[in-house]
Amino acid sequence: MSYFRGIFGAGNEEDRESGEEVVEKLVLRLESGDSIDDRRDALKALRSMAKSCRLSVATLGMNYYIDILAKEADEKELVSLTLEILTECISFDEDAEEHDELSSQLAAMLLNKKEFCHAIFNLVGFPDFLTRRNVVQLMTVLIRNCHKEMQDAVIASPMAVSKIVELLLDKREVIRNSSVLLLTELARGDTALQKLLAYENTFQYIFEIIEDETADSIVVEDCLFVIINLLKRNPSNQEFFREASFIARLTELARMFLIPPDESAFDPNHGEWHEQKVANFIFILQIARSLVAPGDNSHNAIHAAQKVLMQAGMVDILSRVLLNDLGVGPDVLSESIVSVSEMIRGNYTNQEFFVRSSLSEDRTHRSALLVLLMALTADKQHFRVRCAVYYCFACFLYDNTKGKTLTIESLLPSDDPPDQIFDFGHHIVLAILANESVQVWFGSSILMHCLIDADPLKSQLLRVQLSTGDDQEPSSLLTHISKQLISLGSRKLQVRCGLLMLLATWMHNCSPAIDDFLASDDIVHFLTTEMMDDHCSYDISEGESQLVRGLIAFLLAVCIQSWQPENPQAKTVFTQLLDRRVGKERIADALDGLTRSEYYIHAALRPQPLAKHPQDLKLEFQFTKLVKTLEADLIKHLRPHGENQANAASDAVVASYKKLIKQQDDTIASLTQQVKMAQLVTSNGTVTAIPGRNPAQDAEIAALKAQLDAANQKCVQLSDAFVQVKHFQDTSERLYAETEKLKEWLQQWRNFELNKLDEPHKAYGAQVLAECQNYEQQLAQGYDAYNKQVAVNSKLVQDLEAAQQEIQALRYQLQNNSSSQA
Repeated sequence: MSYFRGIFGAGNEEDRESGEEVVEKLVLRLESGDSIDDRRDALKALRSMAKSCRLSVATLGMNYYIDILAKEADEKELVSLTLEILTECISFDEDAEEHDELSSQLAAMLLNKKEFCHAIFNLVGFPDFLTRRNVVQLMTVLIRNCHKEMQDAVIASPMAVSKIVELLLDKREVIRNSSVLLLTELARGDTALQKLLAYENTFQYIFEIIEDETADSIVVEDCLFVIINLLKRNPSNQEFFREASFIARLTELARMFLIPPDESAFDPNHGEWHEQKVANFIFILQIARSLVAPGDNSHNAIHAAQKVLMQAGMVDILSRVLLNDLGVGPDVLSESIVSVSEMIRGNYTNQEFFVRSSLSEDRTHRSALLVLLMALTADKQHFRVRCAVYYCFACFLYDNTKGKTLTIESLLPSDDPPDQIFDFGHHIVLAILANESVQVWFGSSILMHCLIDADPLKSQLLRVQLSTGDDQEPSSLLTHISKQLISLGSRKLQVRCGLLMLLATWMHNCSPAIDDFLASDDIVHFLTTEMMDDHCSYDISEGESQLVRGLIAFLLAVCIQSWQPENPQAKTVFTQLLDRRVGKERIADALDGLTRSEYYIHAALRPQPLAKHPQDLKLEFQFTKLVKTLEADLIKHLRPHGENQANAASDAVVASYKKLIKQQDDTIASLTQQVKMAQLVTSNGTVTAIPGRNPAQDAEIAALKAQLDAANQKCVQLSDAFVQVKHFQDTSERLYAETEKLKEWLQQWRNFELNKLDEPHKAYGAQVLAECQNYEQQLAQGYDAYNKQVAVNSKLVQDLEAAQQEIQALRYQLQNNSSSQA
C-alpha cells in the first residue's frame, strides 16, 4: 500500500492504517471465501467502506472485482455489489479538489485493463435491473473522469456502441433516463463515435423517448442535448439527419410546444411558459441552428439544411412566433429570431418567404420586417431581443440584392406608392436620427448592410433628402450624417462608430459620394484633427481612442483609393493636405491599430452580435470583413515604397528561403575554411611537400563547389517562382469560390424564373434554359483554366523540391571530401 500512497497522496495516517487493515481482511475474505454468502457479505462491507477508504478499497480489491465481473457474471448479486463499489470509489466529490484527482487516476487504472472494459460492455446486455442500472451508472462516472479514454474503449469494443444504444429501448424509465445521461457525455467531442451512434438509430430512439414525455420534462432536455452533441460540427451526421426526415420530426416537435395537442391554433393568451418548457424549446432551436450556423458548417451544408427546414415548415412556425405574442418571454423570442435569421441567411427563397410574412391586426397588415424594425427601435424592448432583431435584418440583407434595392428605394422620393412590404425605410432614418446611441448604431449598421456589395445603390442613396424642421431646407442624408458626426465631437463613442462604419462603406467604390463628402471643409478639418489627437483628451480609454482613429483612418484611406474626381487636381490637393496635416504613415499605423483592436477581434468572431450590454456594440461583423478585404490595398496606397504588412505572408515565404540560402552559404564558407586550415597544417610551405595531396580530389572539390553554386542560384530562382505559385494558388482558390457562388445564384435565379411561368416548356422557358447552358459552358471553361493553373503550380513546386534535394546531396559530398582530405 505504500506504493499507492506514494501515487495518490497520504491522509490521516492513524485512520488510514486502521481502515486499511479492515479492508485487507475483507479482501482476503473475498479471495478465500468458499460460499457465495460469505463473499457477498464481504462485498457489502467493502461497499460500506468505499466512501471513507476509497484508495484502499479500490486498489486492494481491484483484481478480484474484475474477476467477478468477467468470470461470475451470472451471480447477479455479486456483480451488482461489485459495480456499486467501483462506482462509489471513482465518484468524485465536487467540494474536494484532491478527490477529483484520485477519481481520475482510479478510473484510468480501470480503463487500462482490457478485461475490465470487456466485462462491463458485456454486462450492458444483461437484462437484470440492478446489473443494468449499476453498469450504466459506472460507465457514466468513468466517462466523466476519463472522457477520451472511455470513448476510445467504446470504439475499440466491437459491439459496445450497439449495446449502449439499445439501452434507450429499455421500458424501465430509470435505466432509459440514465442511458440518456450516459449518451450526453459519450457523444461529446469524438466525431467517429458520433457517427457510430447516429448509424445505430440513436436519433430514432431519442425522438421516440421525447414523444412519450411532456413538454416540460427534464428528460426532454437531456434527449435534445444528445441530438445537439451528435450534430454539432459533424457534416456526416447532419446529412444523415436531413435525409432521414428527422428535420420534419423536429418541426412537429416545435409545433407541439407552440400548439399543444388540446389546441387547434396559436393561442396568444395561453399564459407564460414553464421554465423547463422554455429550456426545452431553446434546445429545439439550437438543434436547428446547429444545421445552419454560418461559422460551423460549409456553405453547401447550410444551403441544403435551409432548403429542408423551409420544406418542413420550420421557417413558417418560427415566423409566427415573431409576429404573435405567445407569452414566450424574451429568451425564447430572441432565440427564435436568431434561428429564423440563420435559416434565411444567404437563401433567396427563404428570404422571400420571410419578408412576405405579415401580421394582420385590426384590418391592417404589417410586414414581418416592419414588425421587427418597430421592436428594434423600441427603447423599452429587451436588449437581447433587439440584438436578435438586428441580426435578423442583417441575415435578410445578406446576398439579397433585391431586398437591398427595395429597401433603398423606400427611402427615395417617388410619385409611385412604395411596396407595402418594404415600406419601412423611414423607420431606419428615424433610428439614425434618434437620441438613443444603440438605436443610431442599429440604424446605421442596417443601412450599411444595404450598401455592402451593392455599389449602384450608393449613388442612389445620395438622393435621399431629410428635413429636421418645418423652417429648414431639406438636406441630403450624407450631409446630415456628416454634420451629426461633427456635432458629436468626442461624445457618444457608439454613435460615432456606427456613423463612421456607414460612411466608410458608402464611400467605397462611390466617387460621387466622396465628391459630396469632401466638399465640406468642416468634415475634412474634423477628421484630420481627430487623427492628430494622439492623447485621450476626453473620457475614453486608450483602446477606444485607438478604435476611433482606426475608423477615421479607414474612411480617409477609402476616400484616397476610391476617389476619381472629374478634376484630378482636387484629389492631389486633398492628398497633399493629408500629408501636411496628418501624414500617410500615421494613417497607415492607425489602420493597423484598427485590425489589432480588441473590439475588431471580438466583432470578427461571428456574424451574430454577442454583446451583453448596449454599450458593448462598437463594430459589426460584415464591416470587419470589408476592412480585412481592403486592408492590403489601402496600406499599399499609403506606403507605396515602404513595407506592406498586409503581405507579411508572402514576405515570410521569401524570407524563409533567403534564410535557408544564407545558412547554406555559411556552411560552404565554413567547409572551405576547414579545407584551407587542413592544408596549412599538413603543408611544409610548398605545394609539392603536402603529404597525401591528390590533385584529382582538388578537381572534384572544385567541380562540386561549382555545382553547388549553380544549385544555389537555381534555388533562388525557384524561391521567387514559389512565391508566385502561392499567389496564383490563392487567386485560383478565390476565383473558384466566386465561381461556385455565381453558379448557386444562377441556379436560384433559374428556379425563381421558372416557377413564375405557368408553362415552362414554352419559348421563354427555353430561352432561360439556353442562357443557363451558356453560363454552364463558361463555368466549365473556368474549371479547365483552374486545373491548368494547378498543374503548372505543382510542376514548379516539384522543381523546387528537386533542387533542395540536389543541394543537400552536394553538401553531403562536399563534407565527405573535406573529411577524407583532412
